[in-house]
Amino acid sequence: MKNYLTLLISFIFIASCAVEEPMQQVTDILDDEYFTEFMPCKAGQDFNADNMTAMISEWQKLLTAEELLGVWGYAPAADTNSIKDTGWWELQWSSQEAADMAWDQWIQNEKASAWQEKYASVLQCDGEARNPFDAVIPITPTAYGEMNDSGYFYSEVYICEFNEGYSKNDAVEFLYGFRDAVAEGDYSGTTYHLLNYFFQEDPNSFLWGNFTNSKASMDKANIAFEQSVRDKMFPLFSEFAQCGDQPDLYNGYTLYWSEKKDFMPTFSIQ
Repeated sequence: MKNYLTLLISFIFIASCAVEEPMQQVTDILDDEYFTEFMPCKAGQDFNADNMTAMISEWQKLLTAEELLGVWGYAPAADTNSIKDTGWWELQWSSQEAADMAWDQWIQNEKASAWQEKYASVLQCDGEARNPFDAVIPITPTAYGEMNDSGYFYSEVYICEFNEGYSKNDAVEFLYGFRDAVAEGDYSGTTYHLLNYFFQEDPNSFLWGNFTNSKASMDKANIAFEQSVRDKMFPLFSEFAQCGDQPDLYNGYTLYWSEKKDFMPTFSIQ
């Protein structure tokens, strides 16, 4: 999740020497698309904070792919989730080609195999069942507050489908106006941000993910949505897509971040 700063520099005139500075190109985080994989995981009998800390610490030392931009873990926060007790690892890459190459190397890595076997009773993830997505992010994670030092986040994930005749392009175009509507509400201190994940294997479906720094912050963000966003944006959204009424809920942690490779999450799993 790079290029988070939006730059807008106008022509500057220096009267004393009549020098005109050229205007720098405006950038927008919605201009970027990220190759993302979701890998299903199951917690084992030894799943706890201490074992997860040891497991992730050893795993980070095995990482060699510079093309891996970030990894996040999701643990179910409700028994109403669509896939029940399944958790997920989200892996973000610089490209799909880079991801495929890194996975080929990982599979042949004896140390990686030993690590998986060592922590099989803590967490088991199915690399062969990972799902490929193209992801976009219209709001930076720090637009409405600072992220938790522990790496913890809370998320709501909706499974959505396009109406007939609509596609990813319509969804991305919608996000510009949605972002502007969010800016009119009170999301302060919540770290509210969102991502849209577009299934590569099913162009008719996508995921809408909302993220905050806590459950309380998500409640605040949902109130702000009802007050300043729903009436304005929901009719526009309904023209091109429909989402399930009940989101999947997750407690999550940042497991790896390429821009801060020494980061280690502080787990509080009970």
